[in-house]
Amino acid sequence: MWLYFSHTPLILLASVSFSRRASAQQLQAHAWPLAVKSPYLSTWYEVGPAPVPLNSTWPGFWNPNTNTGWYCSVQVDGVPYRLMGGDTTPVSNTSMSFSVQITPTRTIMEVQTGPVNTTMTFLSPITATDLTRQSLPFSYFFITASSLDDLPHEVKVYSDITAEWITGNTNIFANATQDIENGSLILQASLQFPQLFTEINDHAQDSTSVYAMKNGSGINYQIGAADVVREAATNSSGLQNSIDKTINAHLINNPLDAWGISADLGSVTTTTSPAVWAIGIMRDPAIQFTMLSSEVQLRSSYYRMNFSTVDDATTFFLKDFENALNTSTQFDLQIANDAANISPQYYDLVSIISRQAMSALEITVSKDVNGNFNSSDVMAFLKNMGNIGDGGVNAVDVLYSAFPMYLYLNPDIGGYLLKPLLISQDSPQYTQSYAAQGLGSNFPTPVVANTSHNFGIEQSGNMIIMILAHLQASADNTIIDQHYLLIKSWADYLVQNSLKPNSQQTSSSDGILSLNQTNLSLKGIIGIGAMAKISHFMGMESDASNYQSVAESYIGQWQNLSLSLNQTRLLTTFQAEGSAGLIYNMYADKLLQTDLIPQSVYEIQTAYYTSQLASSKFGIPLDSSAPDLTRADWILFAGAASGDATLQRSFISLVHSYAFFPSWNTALSPIYDPTTGIGPVGQGINRCAS
Repeated sequence: MWLYFSHTPLILLASVSFSRRASAQQLQAHAWPLAVKSPYLSTWYEVGPAPVPLNSTWPGFWNPNTNTGWYCSVQVDGVPYRLMGGDTTPVSNTSMSFSVQITPTRTIMEVQTGPVNTTMTFLSPITATDLTRQSLPFSYFFITASSLDDLPHEVKVYSDITAEWITGNTNIFANATQDIENGSLILQASLQFPQLFTEINDHAQDSTSVYAMKNGSGINYQIGAADVVREAATNSSGLQNSIDKTINAHLINNPLDAWGISADLGSVTTTTSPAVWAIGIMRDPAIQFTMLSSEVQLRSSYYRMNFSTVDDATTFFLKDFENALNTSTQFDLQIANDAANISPQYYDLVSIISRQAMSALEITVSKDVNGNFNSSDVMAFLKNMGNIGDGGVNAVDVLYSAFPMYLYLNPDIGGYLLKPLLISQDSPQYTQSYAAQGLGSNFPTPVVANTSHNFGIEQSGNMIIMILAHLQASADNTIIDQHYLLIKSWADYLVQNSLKPNSQQTSSSDGILSLNQTNLSLKGIIGIGAMAKISHFMGMESDASNYQSVAESYIGQWQNLSLSLNQTRLLTTFQAEGSAGLIYNMYADKLLQTDLIPQSVYEIQTAYYTSQLASSKFGIPLDSSAPDLTRADWILFAGAASGDATLQRSFISLVHSYAFFPSWNTALSPIYDPTTGIGPVGQGINRCAS
């Protein structure tokens, strides 16, 4: 989770510490990120409460319904050791784990393979200000080796993937190709009958997988039945630089085939240069964006402006490895230094969620009528991987929780995410008086729904708050210039409804159904205050004065309705003396510096939170009406709003306890039971981006 403390952009959720290595027994997460770069390149080591070593299990897709077959072995003096994957054929020794280290961009595993120390690194670069590199749907997997006894040892490494990476249904047929292009060995898998813009179990059915390595001496490949290829990699014959001609004649799962590449590291004493594989999932076009006017845009990933073919993109990515590693190391250090100002546990949290949050994005560009890319028309689409909030594409409540991270990494990304929402609704065909919940439920085919819903205050407030946050962080006024009247209409809706929310609700994942929710009303009021700042920026001083006056009037009335009679806490429901919980929307007042909430109210709520810490193991309930439900993002929002460093560290510690209490084996979800640390199965991935 990523928050702003004292108006300084910092982060809030991540790894196993930048300055130390930790064994899996000492610090255990639900799942470790491996190749996590895009909505369809998202593979994890599913650890869970009863972990199986990576050398005895298959990595899994973020959606736990499917595996993503990924295998790795090493030969040391002719003796095979399995490093990754659950295949026991060929027979091989299993490696012995030394340590695991997690950073925001890397998962690093050291293992012992006989007399050799072998280090596996899974690198998914985060380059938020370089949209070409960020939008490339590739990750690196690389291996180094060194002798443990100072004697030379012959070392060969091998790895493969299966066609499970490109489909959620293995009862269909795939094709295999190989190419050597500009010094790169590139293996590809694609479906024989791809289905454009179709998902099965969250896998895109129009994908091409890429497994590649720089070509050279000692590099070999083979594509064929997995057991046959893996056996060849571990015996004296080696890989045959061939493709089994029967691959396209049988179902993907009968038998499973392997796209394998081996590298001979030679005689090893000191640490070797890395053997580097590139793994990618590519599609074009990436997004089918439909307007209410029925206009359809086929949008391509941003990197396509620079690379027209799979081979071009893959070769660039392989050649860029050294730069990517150096840049990622510096990025991790920057995050570590920023996080250290908050809490040592803060960096642990950030490292766990950084890649999953950025991988949820598809950054795109359109083409003009002549088929040329329009570099000025950049839009980003977020796949809500886990059904948090309204679910679907660019779900507004999910963006609201994730927005601080994008502001920290590159405020422009926030604008790219808001742009398709605004364009879709600034249309005669959109007739609702409040903001939509998102761009529909189907990724990668976003379309706004012109339908009524019960989240008008929630989503209108979210949108205005994010629009102002983007403006303040980027100084880019394009959005408000183009859509001022639409934004103003949402502010007018908030003026009419925020003091009496009645049955309206906050994010559906909050699970709160009570009438007149304090938190919801506050979001609406802060949204009005945010509109005053937007209007002032636009030179609309009459609008600015009006909205500021309303916001100041409403906050006084809100305070009277929200404070308990004994003045010890804010109620979560107006005048319901038995209610209490997290008033997380106070954070927006701090983030935007609207300064609507009196300091005395902050102090009262901080004292209340502090009083709850002694009885809290994993977190504070979101609302007293549901003591078994909380959200990690909202806990950290509440802590950031307090301005109290001690409380912030305590809240981080609670979330850290939950994040490293592996009650299940999927990527971290923000929703969980604060009494047990157990979250709902199947929830989340970009959910914890806040």
